[in-house]
Amino acid sequence: MKATATSFLSLLFLFLASESEAQTTKIKDTIIQLYLLQQNPDSINRVQPEIKKNRIADSLFAYAISFTGRHYKRNGSGINGFDCSGYTMMVFKHFGIKLPHTSAGQSLVGIEIKQKHIKKGDLLFFKGRNSRRKRIGHVGIVISEITQPIRFIHSSTSHGVRIDNLEADYYKRRFMKATRILPL
Repeated sequence: MKATATSFLSLLFLFLASESEAQTTKIKDTIIQLYLLQQNPDSINRVQPEIKKNRIADSLFAYAISFTGRHYKRNGSGINGFDCSGYTMMVFKHFGIKLPHTSAGQSLVGIEIKQKHIKKGDLLFFKGRNSRRKRIGHVGIVISEITQPIRFIHSSTSHGVRIDNLEADYYKRRFMKATRILPL
């Protein structure tokens, strides 16, 4: 089974390399939908219709922002406090999507996307406090639309759940990648 999946993915990536960028994005969104259905068959009603896609992103944003100001708590993943990955894990769990409780683990879920395609609901991954290290150590959720400067909500060690801008020097130097979990 694993070899078949690997072969399928290899063929898929070869196919995607020959497609236009717009077509590739549609295909990636379809793959994400299929993955979500495998993880949670009840999620089909939340992600399948095109009309509901923007509502999911808006609902995710509304839920995520409702925790603004909650304090940081190491290894926290509940309303009494969050670390960064605990916060993103809890927000996505509310929408039926399971994520690991580490930023590095979460970076392996979903489809990696280019910075120019980042939009509301995507995850941003950063180096930790030591910017010289090449390891992912922080995660946040994009809350801005694709045409706007990239803003994200996250649980910071110094200020708890807050909104920041990707263009701020601190985050720009530490940015590593973005992934799409939902077909938003």
